Amino acid sequence: MNIPFTLLFVAAISTIIAISILRPFAISINLTDTPGARKKHQGVVPLIGGLAMFIGFLVSVLSSTIDLNQIKYFILASFIVVIVGVLDDHRDMSVGFRFLFQTAAALIVVTVGGVSVESLGNLLSRNEIYLNSWSIFFTITAIIFAMNAVNMSDGIHGLAGSNSLITLIALSYLSYLSTNFQSLTIALLMCAVIPPFLFDNLCIGRSESKRIFMGDAGSMFLGLAIVWLLIDLSQGEYRAFSPVIALWLFALPLIDTTSTILRRLIIRKSPFKPDLNHLHHNLSRMGLSNTFVLIVITTLSLSMTLIGVFGAKNDIADWKMFLGFIIIFIVYFFLSHLLIKKINSK
Repeated sequence: MNIPFTLLFVAAISTIIAISILRPFAISINLTDTPGARKKHQGVVPLIGGLAMFIGFLVSVLSSTIDLNQIKYFILASFIVVIVGVLDDHRDMSVGFRFLFQTAAALIVVTVGGVSVESLGNLLSRNEIYLNSWSIFFTITAIIFAMNAVNMSDGIHGLAGSNSLITLIALSYLSYLSTNFQSLTIALLMCAVIPPFLFDNLCIGRSESKRIFMGDAGSMFLGLAIVWLLIDLSQGEYRAFSPVIALWLFALPLIDTTSTILRRLIIRKSPFKPDLNHLHHNLSRMGLSNTFVLIVITTLSLSMTLIGVFGAKNDIADWKMFLGFIIIFIVYFFLSHLLIKKINSK
């Protein structure tokens, strides 16, 4: 199975061109982010990363030999979340508005796109757990959760993009091993559009004035692409890996977001109301630089993703992988709780 290097080049170049065209346009219409209590960056920053990545992805897909009939509903759902994300970035829409269109995108993927979680694998015993009538509800919930998990991880420069890139590289590798050309191509094209964004987001080799953010459009697009691939590759007779492996490939955003929601519910606070208690916030509040925080978190993310890849390649029993994930989650939850108590007591 050949890797489509030409398409990767097209995806990257298209993203770079889109960024250069969209930057002045975004500034002219105030599609920008300004510093505030939860935003410590300098100056106004264009919120064009997500739109540029989607354009780069779309141009490369249309240039490929992929059967568009098989992914047209994923493209449609992506278009919806990107456009809604851009509107949200520009006008700061309500949580309900964003949730409504996330649900619509998820419904398209599940009902007419035919991508759904039918089985959870052998998590608790030798018998496979089938969702049956709960499949649609579970899948829609998973898609919405993944989009918001990436969004919540987008708290410091480069974090959401780097974590997503790690997951997508792993998905590319496992797609290659399973000879799934369609998923391999989609995953690789997603990998190709992220680095051009990261160069401008992290200001690698360019001035701070060139910085851009992905915005809600980017985080929702990346989240949708990742969860779509995770479901597609973990279901069916010819799946590339068991469903429990998906937890490890997306581990850190999943664990951090779930911990945050549980913590907010325990103190009777809305799970949708933002705060400064995500992992990246807490490490920053300890006095660590953003660069060091990025290195620490991406290292953790890479480690857990590699555990997932190892488990998939070596056919480690589902229950063992699930038990390991639950232990990691419990340890993370209590350590983060202690860390927050320590920081807030100062």
